[in-house]
Amino acid sequence: MVFSARSRLVIYLALFSLTLVLTLAGILARPFASLSLFWPVNAVLAGLLLRHPRRASPVGWCLVYLAMVTADMACGSEWRPALWFNLCNLSVVLTLWLLMARLSRNDRRLHTPYGVLCLLGASASAAVVAASLACLVAAPWFNESVRATWLAWFSEQFSTSVLVLPVVLSAPSVRGLLRSNSQPIPIAPLWVLLGSLGLGLAVGGPGAIAFPIAALVWCALSYSPFLLSLLTLGAGSTLIVAVAQNVMHFSLPQTETAVTALMSARLGIAMLVLGPLVVACVSHANRQLLARLAHQAAVDHLTGALSRSAFTHQAGALLHSCRQPGLPITLMMLDIDHFKSINDRHGHAVGDQVLRQFARSVQEQLGKGALFARLGGEEFAIVVPGLAPQQAGFLAERLRRAVESLTLQGYGQALRISVSIGLAGGVAAPSEDLDSLLIQADQALYRAKAQGRNRVVQHSTQREVS
Repeated sequence: MVFSARSRLVIYLALFSLTLVLTLAGILARPFASLSLFWPVNAVLAGLLLRHPRRASPVGWCLVYLAMVTADMACGSEWRPALWFNLCNLSVVLTLWLLMARLSRNDRRLHTPYGVLCLLGASASAAVVAASLACLVAAPWFNESVRATWLAWFSEQFSTSVLVLPVVLSAPSVRGLLRSNSQPIPIAPLWVLLGSLGLGLAVGGPGAIAFPIAALVWCALSYSPFLLSLLTLGAGSTLIVAVAQNVMHFSLPQTETAVTALMSARLGIAMLVLGPLVVACVSHANRQLLARLAHQAAVDHLTGALSRSAFTHQAGALLHSCRQPGLPITLMMLDIDHFKSINDRHGHAVGDQVLRQFARSVQEQLGKGALFARLGGEEFAIVVPGLAPQQAGFLAERLRRAVESLTLQGYGQALRISVSIGLAGGVAAPSEDLDSLLIQADQALYRAKAQGRNRVVQHSTQREVS
């Protein structure tokens, strides 16, 4: 994709503004004269640049760094610590991007368990780089020892990346949200998760951070990876804040040991959420696979019409629903005339194209509620609820004319086709089933072929419509 100069300017301005706002929010939310307890800026930026890799140009990286420094100095920091601290922050974003950008799109969007494991490795590597760089270049501005500084930076960057990055990477696009079918979301796993968090805060102690694990696994089996990542972010950040504020009775005095204990809690919480994330990816992949298998079993891959088995099931249910209030129902059998000669004369590839265009033409003429299926070869069936055979004769004639007007090009010559249609049905009788309707429509179709093809015949009167 090629962007104009004006478009690139708008994109870079948006990147600079977003980084500035995120950094300001992170600075204002951290405790006074202290490192941030939770710094999501780096993970959010890394996720956005991974989602939009064209923005990760040299100009983009410079603007990100400039926005970070600008925000820090606007909040009262001196220029030297602002430069060095934000160089450490930039190293996190850059390391995450370099390691995750090499993955395939499915892995990068956390659609696979392998992607989650790569996220773990990238987050740990980025945290190591940032912590080591902080000890080398930013040590003069810390009162703690080198060990305490390294532990503080590593634990915060690692836990934040593990909690925040999955939300950004797995978030659906706006187009995906518009296309997705709204499905009811089970609420019970969410209530259990909230209850387990409340229980952990009430009981306290180091073991309390593991209380939500069972609820998170249930959420992973019930929700999409994106929803699960939102829940893990909320649960993980709640536990981290509770530990830091001594709500869970971890007893953290302001010593080097306190930093080690907080690091342990951060790492434990981050590792705790990785298991449910893997489960969510596996569960989501299984649901997608089952949906594809169900679609392949229900839909003919060549024409897009229903398969014979799916048609039998759905048409039987439709007949039963029409039988109760005494509504009419019509079944049509359609057969492409002289289809075997088309295969023999032009080849099976041309025959497949004929089937596809025939099915597309028929489907364009049908309204909602009608069932259209390929029974085998060149034979198709249509069920129209609420329409008596006499009225359905006009629909069948419209279908016949639509097929007759088709002209297939690209095979060295123009190719014309026609269709024979047999109708059966009426008010659904209590004793009538789908098999009897199929037999009647097939008999009418046989009569249409015997009378010269390219016509519509109704079973009830054996009368030619066209």
